[in-house]
Amino acid sequence: MKRILIYFCAVALVSLSACEEEISLDLPENEAELVIEGYMVDLDFYIPDGDLDCSGIITVPHEQIVFAASLAAEFPIDSIESEADYFPFNKVKLTTTSNYFSNSESPTVSDAVVKLFKDKNLVETLVEDPELPGVYRITHDPDASGEAYYHLEIDALGNFYETVPELYVSTPPLIGVSANYGPNFLGDSCAYYMGMDTYETPGLGDNYRWMFYINNEYVSNPGFIAGSNDDNFDGLCLFGIDVYGNELELGDTVVVFQLRVSDTYSSFIGSLQNQTAFVGSPFDTPPAPIRGNLKNVTTGINAFGYFSAGGISANLVVVPDTIPDEPCN
Repeated sequence: MKRILIYFCAVALVSLSACEEEISLDLPENEAELVIEGYMVDLDFYIPDGDLDCSGIITVPHEQIVFAASLAAEFPIDSIESEADYFPFNKVKLTTTSNYFSNSESPTVSDAVVKLFKDKNLVETLVEDPELPGVYRITHDPDASGEAYYHLEIDALGNFYETVPELYVSTPPLIGVSANYGPNFLGDSCAYYMGMDTYETPGLGDNYRWMFYINNEYVSNPGFIAGSNDDNFDGLCLFGIDVYGNELELGDTVVVFQLRVSDTYSSFIGSLQNQTAFVGSPFDTPPAPIRGNLKNVTTGINAFGYFSAGGISANLVVVPDTIPDEPCN
């Protein structure tokens, strides 16, 4: 019996080794399609007419809000680009899709004609950056009245493209950003975590996105894509909220950008996160094309990426380089 068992095991091993065969998939070349990444922003703030009533618990004086907004308005949102590795604001980056097995960076698109429209009227023809192929600069000062719609029209790759109009709306200022020492959600260790102070515009339907730079390096990990609608905090004051969610290292410099975005853009980044960060389990979202607001008018099909427009605020905090002496609560 033992000899028979050894025989069957040997046959099984031979059979398994015989099944090893390298299979090459002959996939057709993809036809390149345009991909857009663009943000038109400015330091435009929603400031209430009077004191801010925080649910009858705290009242923030109007003068304090105006002062905080004036400090935020001094933040040079266009200066970090010379120091940081990535800066997406007030420019449009054009690339193309590439083949499935390609390991190289997406090809950039130069010599395109990129036009910016406000309420269907041309306000600017974007100029390509001579040092950054495929990057087209936005210099237009947006209309923050809350009634202006912006869109792009693009001639590239022998096709004509158009984005869906985006309503440009101001954003509440980031009153402050802090580094708070405390326990993690399991309560088994302590570290510094981000706290953010702001407030929300009254009236349902607002959407926000937050972007982070740690020591001048953009946090590109899709797990840290942070965005929200106002369903659960419409018109509320927000003190010490952690939209980053990860512990901070001692001595880190953390820059936070708060963008006011549209509902469709909020859905876009949600889909982007679901299909890039939340992968690896049987319950993940099935892969699907992540569509934005760019359409190939020539072919009548959707292209890829998103052009967003809206107010922005910024603030920063430098994490202490020492751990507090008092116990972590």
